[in-house]
Amino acid sequence: MLLVPFQIGGEHYALPAADVFTVTQVPRLRPLPQAPAWVAGVFRYRGAVLPAVDLTLLIAGRPSRRLLSTRLLLVGHARGGEVGPALGLLAERVTGTETVDRDALRETGVGIPGAEWLGEVAGLEQALLQLIRWQPLATEELARLCAEVERCG
Repeated sequence: MLLVPFQIGGEHYALPAADVFTVTQVPRLRPLPQAPAWVAGVFRYRGAVLPAVDLTLLIAGRPSRRLLSTRLLLVGHARGGEVGPALGLLAERVTGTETVDRDALRETGVGIPGAEWLGEVAGLEQALLQLIRWQPLATEELARLCAEVERCG
């Protein structure tokens, strides 16, 4: 399984590469009033207003640093016959891809209320890698707030 890995506070995380449409530099983000604190803002992508979720803030409680390797990962899926990104994920230390044997991934067996975005883990040679499920972050409320920004210009 091909993954897009990143690090937060020395810990290793990843997204399935199949879910990532684009990896780009972090654009200027416009604040999104009434959004959860871990939403860094909104940005325009091909005419659509999309939210940017700061994974470092969500996971470690501090905003992502603007490092040379800090990137915006546009993730999404097919929806309503259209295929496209649903949101951007701000992550530090994005430097490439990594292949992990699908059989090496294991459920943790621990459900954390409010952290449904934490996925399976894999033991790598020198670290434990945890997958991030982006879908629980793309809430209807967040889509509604973005639609309001789009309507207002």
